[in-house]
Amino acid sequence: MLQHLIPPVFAYAPETPTTGDGQQNLCVEYGSNHLAILVFASDRSIISIEIFPLTDGVDAYTLEYILGTEKYKNETFSEVILVSTAPNNCLVPQNIFKSHLSNSIYETIHGDEDNVMVSFDEVHQWELVNVYGVDKHLYDYLKSIFPQTRAMHFISLSLVSIFKNNLEDLDALFKCYFTTNYLTIVLVKGAQLQFAQSVYYETTEDVIYQILNLFDKYNIDITDVKALVSGHIDQDAATWKELRKYLLDIDFENSAIPSDQLSENTAITSHYFTPHLHVLQCV
Repeated sequence: MLQHLIPPVFAYAPETPTTGDGQQNLCVEYGSNHLAILVFASDRSIISIEIFPLTDGVDAYTLEYILGTEKYKNETFSEVILVSTAPNNCLVPQNIFKSHLSNSIYETIHGDEDNVMVSFDEVHQWELVNVYGVDKHLYDYLKSIFPQTRAMHFISLSLVSIFKNNLEDLDALFKCYFTTNYLTIVLVKGAQLQFAQSVYYETTEDVIYQILNLFDKYNIDITDVKALVSGHIDQDAATWKELRKYLLDIDFENSAIPSDQLSENTAITSHYFTPHLHVLQCV
């Protein structure tokens, strides 16, 4: 497939990588049209990130090709995590969740899907359990070469990251993560989670409609909410300009990556990496 020849659309490695105890860990994050390969140290500091756009979708063959390149093929990893950003998840109150019913819960919401392994994450901070589907082909391939592989979901990790980064903003908080054609939204009001889900979009109008509809549904005053945006959206994009028209307290949520280390590629700024680094905080 030609998509296997596509280089990463953006990548990052610190000028002085953390050595720590010398152990490396691997996180493979996937969505409908991208793969992110993150190598990190035991203290969760980043060693390298590569993001691959995959216009024909994600499959195990693509992942095998990438991990077979010179950069990865001879590496060993202590931990291996497969993180899904797919929208096929549902949040269940922790006090009524029963693990043996996870498949039934998933199938009730999303149907009996082929090539999906049902898994769940406990999100204790919100007293929720996130039930979701994992691409079985990707999981089985990783498991075959790294038996220690475990699965997690981006929504679970983004909810945990709020407790690490945004406790002071829980009165009215809107977080928005952009990937290709999907928008992951987390909405908090009065320290209560209102919405946490990925929604499909194609145009700027789709994005604005989804957001304003949510604010109206949950009776949130757009003049009071703190809005943080990150992911694959450019500061010159029409979507960003439109968002600024509606939301008064809005900003990019920059990552811990120093901007001067990204200066060679002016199209990429710190907030591109924020969702991926939030994953590493919480896995």
